[in-house]
Amino acid sequence: MLDLVRFEANVVEETVRAPRLVRFGAFEVDLRAGELRKDGAKLKLTGQPFQVLTILLEQPGEVVTREELQKRLWPDTFVDVDHNLNSAINKIREVLGDSAESPRFVETLPRRGYRFIAAVEGVDPTLVSAANVGSGGRPESRTRRWVLRISLVFAAMVLLSVTGFFIQKREGAPGPSPQRALTRLTFDDGLQIGATWSPDGRFIAYSSNRGGKFDIWVQQVSGGDPVQITKGPGHNWQPDWSPDGKFIAYRSENGNGGLFVVPALGGEGLERRIAPFGYYPRWSPDSSQILFQTQFTPLEVSDKFYVVQLDGGPPREVLAEFLARHKLRPGSAAWHSDGKRVTVWLSDGAPSPNFWTVPIAGGGVGIKSEIASAITKELEEVAIGDTRDTWQRDFTLAWAPSGKAVYFERAHRGARNVWKMTVDPETLRATAIERLTTGPGPDTEIAVSRDGTRLAFTAESEHVRTWLFPFDATSGRTTGNGQPITSPGIAAFHQSLSRDGNKMVFVGDRAGREELWEKSLVDGREAPVITDDYARSFAQWSPDGARLAYHRTNPDTGEGQFVTWSVEGRIEEPLTTSSNNWNRGGVWDWSRDGKELLVSHSGTETHRPEVWLLRIAAAPHADAAARRIISDPAYNVYQSHFSPDGRWIVFDAIRNLDQAVESTLHVIPATGGPWIQITDGKYWDDKPRWAPDGKTIYFISGRGGFFNVWGIHFDPSKGEPVGEPFQVTTFANPSLTIPQQLIEGIGLSLSQNKLVLTVQDVSGSIWVLDNVDQ
Repeated sequence: MLDLVRFEANVVEETVRAPRLVRFGAFEVDLRAGELRKDGAKLKLTGQPFQVLTILLEQPGEVVTREELQKRLWPDTFVDVDHNLNSAINKIREVLGDSAESPRFVETLPRRGYRFIAAVEGVDPTLVSAANVGSGGRPESRTRRWVLRISLVFAAMVLLSVTGFFIQKREGAPGPSPQRALTRLTFDDGLQIGATWSPDGRFIAYSSNRGGKFDIWVQQVSGGDPVQITKGPGHNWQPDWSPDGKFIAYRSENGNGGLFVVPALGGEGLERRIAPFGYYPRWSPDSSQILFQTQFTPLEVSDKFYVVQLDGGPPREVLAEFLARHKLRPGSAAWHSDGKRVTVWLSDGAPSPNFWTVPIAGGGVGIKSEIASAITKELEEVAIGDTRDTWQRDFTLAWAPSGKAVYFERAHRGARNVWKMTVDPETLRATAIERLTTGPGPDTEIAVSRDGTRLAFTAESEHVRTWLFPFDATSGRTTGNGQPITSPGIAAFHQSLSRDGNKMVFVGDRAGREELWEKSLVDGREAPVITDDYARSFAQWSPDGARLAYHRTNPDTGEGQFVTWSVEGRIEEPLTTSSNNWNRGGVWDWSRDGKELLVSHSGTETHRPEVWLLRIAAAPHADAAARRIISDPAYNVYQSHFSPDGRWIVFDAIRNLDQAVESTLHVIPATGGPWIQITDGKYWDDKPRWAPDGKTIYFISGRGGFFNVWGIHFDPSKGEPVGEPFQVTTFANPSLTIPQQLIEGIGLSLSQNKLVLTVQDVSGSIWVLDNVDQ
């Protein structure tokens, strides 16, 4: 019996093992990555032509009829099959250097179909043979062999299944997990993100930069060329298809930005603005109103939520009273399937998600989803050793139409995947958890089909590293191409250069574990500062480069403190006492004489981050003599830096407005005085840094949709900005950009001739997972 089971298992394993690489001549097809390469170089063949090529490669030497291709590519859809097939075949021949007159790869059989005629490696040998290509091999014999093989394999699989059934019955084991097909929908270079389903499930809309900037595109799930829906200036993204099928709502960066709707079939000039602010529009299940939020990514200030209708009326804030009463700070929200409630997600760092479901009309009682202890235990086990990815925030969630499950993205040990949590639809209590995707991720931007059977998401590939750009800090220009300077396996954040520009310190994230790293820019040496279980962040070099100052947190007690570290002795010395009063904070700068530190600390009166001054000589009890120098009950204050002459302090002030979160730059005299506003507050401005001569302030800004480094001149004698901000870097493509979703962890630092910056290389495709309701 055991030998039979082994035989069956071997047959099944051989049958289901799919090759990844298929080779012919100098060409290679990577089926999983959806790429065609020649001598290792990637070729431009995507979408429909690539799908046709893979179908032909499944049966080399065999005729694939036009009818078969139609059924595979466009089942139950009305398209111009002849035109689409001819276009796809012509594109394949163009890329392969083939011709219809003297074909080397793809042969046309008039009125019948096509045949791949070159020798192929990497597919089932029973289907590929030199005899199949022009040797007179009989197709009917090959067909009989194939049918026989399938029959034997099917019989073996049935027998194996029956055997497994009786084993399970005998041992009381649970049934097998449902089988779910995972299908890649988009094959373009760049990033396709924000999938949303048409009501009938036949189409998906998403945002893609295939046209040089981000726009909304619609594509058949069964295949076919995508259709561009939005045009004109500005990036257009974050689409959501109305349940009645009439409109697509989206975020646009045109002008000052805002939310728009456009007919689902597109139409230039038919788009219209429905709100002058907001992000991530989400239609209610009855298509009567759109929910959206004021933040572009989870931040350290409370998000706000609004609904707007299509009647031209102003947006109306919702959930405010409930969130304030319970002191909740959600990072995102989604409609509950009943259309009367909204579920908000609190990103509190706990292993289990924290969901509250609240009546949209207000006045009702919100429900916090209780998590069964078995679920909490499972998530805690997955999270063992995880320091809770500070910079990458879990963001999207979506309800099953049945109300019996909620889908969400979750990061553990550096991998973000899609999870499904089964809930009791009456009590909203979570009863089971399942990890739907298991790759390295990030898997993000979840969308559930209207019938609840399929889930679309973007599978991203991203690398977050520190880049160094040759730079002239006086003129504000980069003087050459940048290059990454941190290891590809480490995501690098919060970089800080020494004043001579010869070394750097940064927070390095390896598989979800964050450590402080030191990097020599002279010999390239890179190593952790200290390796233990403490979490360390926000480090700054002393003026002479002999010490570091930073914040560290005890993972067991949650207590925090500021410390210094000696390059020579390589030991830490406490600067403040370890307590819960100092469990969060950051070191921003040293004074010119190295005797004081500018740090952030949450004030006991404002309960917001403030800027404090610590004296080095007061260690290890510098907290007792600490002096608060920048504070306001309406603002969170961060990123404070002394001017080179020590006369001024620049800082970032963040506050909640009615329609947005405002991040502006200000300057005050180091001796104290009124705030001098440097930027106008129309855009997210962050990370201010002085030029070595003190006459320019450089910063990161979200003007235009993509974050870039900008500068503004400053008159140190008068203490005021001069002129308008000017752009330094020109990132406008996800292949190289400053990641906005990680804005709180972005590092910017500069010397006279160097600029170091957190840069992300990201690409991603839309994938569809079937049978998620099972």
